[in-house]
Amino acid sequence: MKRNFVLIFFIIYYNYCINADSTAANQTSAPYNTIVGYASSNVEAYSNGNDSFISDEYSYLYGVFMGIKWQCVEYARRWLFQRKGCSFASIEGAADMWTQLDQVQRVEDKRCFPLRKYPNGSPSRPANESLLIYNRSVVSMPYGHVAVIVDVLSDVIRVAEENWDSYYWVGNYSREIPYEFVSGGYFIRDNYPILGWMSIVDVQNQTKPLDQISIGNILKLNGSSPDFVCEKSNAHQHNGLFILLYLCISLVFNL
Repeated sequence: MKRNFVLIFFIIYYNYCINADSTAANQTSAPYNTIVGYASSNVEAYSNGNDSFISDEYSYLYGVFMGIKWQCVEYARRWLFQRKGCSFASIEGAADMWTQLDQVQRVEDKRCFPLRKYPNGSPSRPANESLLIYNRSVVSMPYGHVAVIVDVLSDVIRVAEENWDSYYWVGNYSREIPYEFVSGGYFIRDNYPILGWMSIVDVQNQTKPLDQISIGNILKLNGSSPDFVCEKSNAHQHNGLFILLYLCISLVFNL
């Protein structure tokens, strides 16, 4: 019994210490469904009440599915939708974005844009408007976490997110997280494991914030969820490569 009490105390203390770092100075909690701040001009973030709560409510914007209120993936998808006009397919958890997402899709016309992945420790500096992906953590983050990098300063990044905590933001970002350049690589330092960051490859600057024309075109979809052809094209490419490899091996052995 005593051992169980010590273990419970350790977990509570550990969670408190972890969440005490890399957070905004303001620690005033907001109730569930309350706006805690805005990032990138117009993308509001909502309080989930506490980071272990999972609601049975779904978030939609202009009839397009964003996710479960108010989880970190919901915010990442909604930020991409509002600021880039893009979205991505359903995933099990935020950490799975690192392995399962290779492209995002523009909702208006289903055009695919690749994602470039930079592992933590990459020789490339963290980039603004990238998705920061956390790995799973047994203690407090069984699904991982995702945040949006909304500013990059000389030694810290600023991120926007939901469900890291329930505090009101003090500015147009949720937290500042330090990073440093060590042994040829940029490392973002946080108390949870960071897989890296992902950026949309858009050399012609074709992913833009939603405007009235694009919103009107999206509303013409009659509220239907987008068919993610990007993910299907990836699957077809992988299947095609597998079939080609199989045929080559068969020819070699038949010879």
